[in-house]
Amino acid sequence: MTSIPSASRFDRQERLSIWNQNIIEGSCVLIIGIGGTGGEVAKNLALLGIGKLILVDMDSIEYSNLNRQLLFSHKDIGKNKAKTAMNVIKKRYNSSIEIEAFSEPIQLLPFRIFEEADIIAGCVDNFLARQFINENAIELSLPFIDSATDGFFGQVQSIDSNSNACLACDSPPPPEETRLPTAPCTLVGTPRMREHCAWKALYEFHTLNNREPDENSSEDALTLTHLANKIARKYQFPLFENKEVIQIVSYHVPSLITVNAVTSGIQSQEIIKTLFLKKIKLFGKKEVKRFKSLIQTHRFNIPDLTIYSALTGNISSYDLLRDPECSVCGSSSIYRKALHTVNVNPKSKCKIIFTVLKRKYKKDFVGFKGNSLIQNDALVEDILEDGDRITVSSLNDDEERRIRIKYKTKRG
Repeated sequence: MTSIPSASRFDRQERLSIWNQNIIEGSCVLIIGIGGTGGEVAKNLALLGIGKLILVDMDSIEYSNLNRQLLFSHKDIGKNKAKTAMNVIKKRYNSSIEIEAFSEPIQLLPFRIFEEADIIAGCVDNFLARQFINENAIELSLPFIDSATDGFFGQVQSIDSNSNACLACDSPPPPEETRLPTAPCTLVGTPRMREHCAWKALYEFHTLNNREPDENSSEDALTLTHLANKIARKYQFPLFENKEVIQIVSYHVPSLITVNAVTSGIQSQEIIKTLFLKKIKLFGKKEVKRFKSLIQTHRFNIPDLTIYSALTGNISSYDLLRDPECSVCGSSSIYRKALHTVNVNPKSKCKIIFTVLKRKYKKDFVGFKGNSLIQNDALVEDILEDGDRITVSSLNDDEERRIRIKYKTKRG
């Protein structure tokens, strides 16, 4: 005897005392990194009935991905992760979901994907990308749920731009035994482990050269080691040898599907909880009252940092103190200040932007989108879209500003 299907495929979750399927179906989540954790988060949210996903990953599927990335199969090797995940999710898990997929670096994508999202899920292993995401989340006051895994450990950090620490804050670290052994929580704050000096050196190398170091270049190795040792001396860590630095920055993080599954499950649940809190007014009066009661009695909470250890089975949560002087989320940060809008014709050269800025501020500027230098003679339409934001630095005194690009429209 077959059971009669319920009116909704989401019937079981809709029976929960605190649930609002309309909020789920009316929300958009931007997931950056569609690997072992990001692919699971995308699958989870699709099964929960999320309205829209924006998937971003520039990497191609490799054979070593297949033991833990369940959206991909052997026939997908060589294909882009984000676009393959989009097709599999729509075909296998939720045919009615809206999905956009991007295969370019996040720094080169239009800013509107951040503005469209209700929340960002960070699932990347690239620290320059993680920093870029953090900066945009702070500027837009967007909730940002970031995850990382390393062997037997996983962590999820929930960032509210107005209340707790962002990824760039120099927050007190959790206990030693619960910290991820290789992944630094911040590129901007004080290094908490010796390895963090090498990661910060990698960031400085990229800033200075606008490229990744070549593992086979002795000159790059020497430069990277010099930068790492400069930081190590400052914070009184033992110095590095060339080979050691290269091994750290080119390190492939060990991964277990079980740890990815637990970490992505925690991250997915924190995303749902955050969406409910963000849109709490859409609940009925009784549900809002019950919600507030649970919050007041600490039975509903979104921890700043959650760390899972597969070795002990412990899941530990910590509060992270926000740094009021943080270069990203602090009150004096450029991401907190008012934007300056530059109106340009889509066919104009980028140099017109800097001409306008020079006329207004009496300074020469150089521009960046993410970590990419914007050349003055590049076409706007080649690298910037309407609504994009860039950071400009003064060549006169290093002053920084955030600029919004606005295309002039034809009158008509």
